[in-house]
Amino acid sequence: MSTRQRKDLAPWRELPLTVITRLRTQLAEEECRVTEDDGGRRRAVLDGARQHLDEAEAACRDASKFRRRSGTLERVWSNVRAADTDLLSLASDDEVRARIPEILGMARRNLSEGNPQRQAVEDIAKGVKTGDGPLTDQERSTLVRALTFAYASLGGKHRRIRVLADLLWNLTGAVTLGLVALAVWGHTDEQTVDLCFRPQPPGNRVVCPTGEYEVPPVGPPPMAEPLAVTDVVTGSFAEPRDVLTVEFAGLVGAALTVVTAMRRIHPDHATQYEFRLPLAAAVLKFPMGALSAVAGILLIKGAFVPGLSNLDSSAQILGWSIVFGAAQHLVTHIVDQRAEEALSGVRKPP
Repeated sequence: MSTRQRKDLAPWRELPLTVITRLRTQLAEEECRVTEDDGGRRRAVLDGARQHLDEAEAACRDASKFRRRSGTLERVWSNVRAADTDLLSLASDDEVRARIPEILGMARRNLSEGNPQRQAVEDIAKGVKTGDGPLTDQERSTLVRALTFAYASLGGKHRRIRVLADLLWNLTGAVTLGLVALAVWGHTDEQTVDLCFRPQPPGNRVVCPTGEYEVPPVGPPPMAEPLAVTDVVTGSFAEPRDVLTVEFAGLVGAALTVVTAMRRIHPDHATQYEFRLPLAAAVLKFPMGALSAVAGILLIKGAFVPGLSNLDSSAQILGWSIVFGAAQHLVTHIVDQRAEEALSGVRKPP
């Protein structure tokens, strides 16, 4: 591949491609050890490892922009880990001994304390420290199986994160479509989605998110009289941009809470799964803030909030829209907690 093509690769592909290249080097070293006395087993394992690496590299290089990246990562890393365990089964005793601390760490992070595979790895690690004898076939097989189970457990944790992240992205898209439909509805039928108020007292006015208006008196002068409160239809003063204005104010309020949510993106979120989940939870706050703002203003207009049945100015409407936009955190904090629990499960042993 040319240098120009290499630069065009997305950053998330660089790490798996580097790991694939390193494993291909190990594969080439193991091929040099193939003899006629192996009975074809060594060649079969090497062919399987090469096929896994080819599958991983093809998935990494041929990933479509319109395909879910999480599914591509699942395919890439599952094949990379399968190739790694295949090569471990063929490695020399010295190489396996060198990898025992790594295998022990993977087992402790991803297998429960009472898991037999983890206990077997710990016993082998203790035996290696106290003796210099060669590893038996059973010990080598135990290490390979333990690493396989650890990789499977890690893949399951990443899979749960991926499912939750995809669910949040889909929910964000659905709420965004609902906001667009609500804005279009308010633009075409502003009297139905009425966000205007009649302050009483003072004066004979109607206040909307986009402006304030004087209610004209009825009757010929000088006998003209102001309309009664019950006779003023605030929807007749509504503007097509009212709903969109309240939604935008809700986005501003949601942005205030997103700053605090971004603290959940830690430097140790090294994988795409661990990074996408807190990002999806943070992005969800924006459409939820806009939706909360519209819902909150409608609740005030419907006198569901005691003492706030009438707002006195456009600034008050926008101010309360920002407050309700930030208040979406009362709902989305549940999503934040679930995301934090899922991420903690990756970094802690079961």
